[in-house]
Amino acid sequence: MKIALTLSGGGARCVAQLGYLEPLFELGIRPQAISGSSGGAIIGAFLAKGYTPKECLELIKNFPYGKISLNLFRGSLFDLGSIYEKLKALGLESFEELPIPFFATVTEYESGRTRYLHSGDLALSVLASCALIPIFAPITIDGIRYIDGGFTDNLPLNPIKKYPFRLSINVNPLHHLPFKKSFWGNLKRAGYIMLNANVRPSIPLATKHVQIEETGNFGILDTKHFDQIYAIGAKIAQKEMEYWHDCLRS
Repeated sequence: MKIALTLSGGGARCVAQLGYLEPLFELGIRPQAISGSSGGAIIGAFLAKGYTPKECLELIKNFPYGKISLNLFRGSLFDLGSIYEKLKALGLESFEELPIPFFATVTEYESGRTRYLHSGDLALSVLASCALIPIFAPITIDGIRYIDGGFTDNLPLNPIKKYPFRLSINVNPLHHLPFKKSFWGNLKRAGYIMLNANVRPSIPLATKHVQIEETGNFGILDTKHFDQIYAIGAKIAQKEMEYWHDCLRS
């Protein structure tokens, strides 16, 4: 069975998408096209390259995050450009070399326009999709500065609308979570409001939408709990195995 796949952004929480997909791969359900934003763009690019969900998990767990360079006093905390060669070394070279069509969602920094990149430098496009300002600096491609795709389309179903079966996986809680009444608590709530504002209209475009709420217990930069986050997605998938078996029978 072939599906078109959309993966939301969400930083480290996106590892839950891999946990959900692993049992589907075991059933022979594979993506024929992939669209991703931010952290979902990283995972989507690896899947489009041909890695399995478990292989993606190992790549993400072993990635040298300490190589991300500081960018203090220049508008952001970090510069993702410093890990460009690391991503290329893992096979993320160009869209054209991918066996599965892939779209990386980015936001034009100056205009705020959403773009779905699908040709050219793959590693650079993925980094642009993850450039969450002011944490990460914008990424420049062909003279245009781009920032995180999640700012304008964090569940990018538009690029895969032509495919008959569209699976979307969102790892950001849509429901209200308890937040501390503090500066950081308010900042976190503001982030969720922003993400939800552009996720909700996309959900009806999916044939099957998966909402993973429990990932809200982890931060977007939480690199210490990948196995736990992966297990959350796997647990949701196991609960929905009857649905996927019915799909295969139909």
